[in-house]
Amino acid sequence: MMTYVIRNAHKARPDNRVPPMAHETDLGGMRLMLLPPGKCDLKHKIGFNTFDINLGSAAHDLALNSDKLETLRATPESIFYAPKGTELRLHVDNPLPGCVLEVRDDVMAAWMEAAEIPYATRDRPIVWRKDDVAADIGRSAIRHLMRAARSVASTDKLTVEALALGIATRGIAQLAALNGDIDGEIERWNRTGRKLNIDLAIDLIETRLCDSDLSISHLADAACLSSSRFSSVFRAMVGETPYAFILRRRAEYARDLIIGTREPLSQIAYDAGFSSQAHMTVVIRKVFGVTPAAMRN
Repeated sequence: MMTYVIRNAHKARPDNRVPPMAHETDLGGMRLMLLPPGKCDLKHKIGFNTFDINLGSAAHDLALNSDKLETLRATPESIFYAPKGTELRLHVDNPLPGCVLEVRDDVMAAWMEAAEIPYATRDRPIVWRKDDVAADIGRSAIRHLMRAARSVASTDKLTVEALALGIATRGIAQLAALNGDIDGEIERWNRTGRKLNIDLAIDLIETRLCDSDLSISHLADAACLSSSRFSSVFRAMVGETPYAFILRRRAEYARDLIIGTREPLSQIAYDAGFSSQAHMTVVIRKVFGVTPAAMRN
């Protein structure tokens, strides 16, 4: 158990970070800290954007940007967010450990910009918003940090960073989900991310459209997806399979050559990436309803 006391909110130059915890990992733009159970007496002007994972339902005497303390019972399995500059007063005796994530202001601003969070809502606190997923991530972070604190082994920074990013993602989604549908908000991010991935693959198709060795694995690598996952995501986003998309674009490219040049059809088929003139004929007939010869005439 511990007694954790900070009273610096009215200093001329207040500390902008909470003091070192039993175990913490500094990741540069983020710091993830273990909060052991025990008493906390806090009066602090927060200098970093701060996420707090709460697992229990202890009563808190709390004031945010106010001198008036209110006794509130925390929502268990929840996330708490206080933006940079928040004046926080808190008295609590926590029976359970917790974890706190600090995020540097420039990092947080970039995330909020990417999440398209309106400026009017970026500085609003989140007070114990129920979030089972955030709690599960926080619980994993607590276990990891406790093991590291009890051993002489150094902390696995990659694991800590992944957990920290998970906590931040849930917190930012809570800020973004004005209607409370956090899972819907994260799905919107996923769709946006998938579109960006598919756009990278389409860029590669356009760059190497006429390369006969262009493969699904090349496109999947460009999109940072497995081949099977890429094909299903591509079809969902574009409306046709990658192979059908490539054939259609090659047919369109070949059409322009057929109409605009006098090159032999066999050469155009080769230049457009088709395996043969016959293959080009089949594809062009399917896409445009006419043969290459009829198209030229």
